[in-house]
Amino acid sequence: MAQENVGAFMQKMRREKGMTQKELADILHISDKTISKWETGKGIPDVSYLENICTALDVTINELLSGQKLPPEEYPPKAEDNMLYLLQENHETKKQNRMSLLLGGILLVLGVAGLFPVSGSNMTWYLDLPSLLVLACICTALTLFSGKRTKREVIPFLRKIVLPVGICESLMAVVCVVGNVQNIPLLGANLAVCILSVLYALIAYLVLFVLEQRMR
Repeated sequence: MAQENVGAFMQKMRREKGMTQKELADILHISDKTISKWETGKGIPDVSYLENICTALDVTINELLSGQKLPPEEYPPKAEDNMLYLLQENHETKKQNRMSLLLGGILLVLGVAGLFPVSGSNMTWYLDLPSLLVLACICTALTLFSGKRTKREVIPFLRKIVLPVGICESLMAVVCVVGNVQNIPLLGANLAVCILSVLYALIAYLVLFVLEQRMR
């Protein structure tokens, strides 16, 4: 199965439908640059997109992966080859998902660990641990767990979770500070730092909101 053949077939069927790359991209919730990459043979659609592509172009998965309309006598042999490809692609996807879950777990542990002080400390160390780093670790971990990979999926997801994560981070940090800092001057300074998580989350929310609007 040649990527160039699949791409050329996609382009041909899209044009027969009178559909632009942007219109097909909107149906699939991806960018038109991705459609262009597929049609020029520089990449091939992920398995998760195949059904929606075929529905939009009114072709079968077997025909899409074969890069041509198939007469009845050629259908079974091509179907066997394409089935092997799908099985291999599914195996690769599962491997990538396991790696994403592992990386997400590590980032989540690091992010949450950053909220808790060392026993017996005055938490002055918290001033040296950027709240933004903790926020980024937790948000990245949750995104990896969600299975979202494309820009059109990731940006709206991050926009929805960044503020709640920032608020939870600040609340957890406040609890840690109140429970561990006895020195009043240090208490005020550390509580001020705890609020930074909400500020960073709000800035990130606004940036993501603008990016999401631009994608539309």
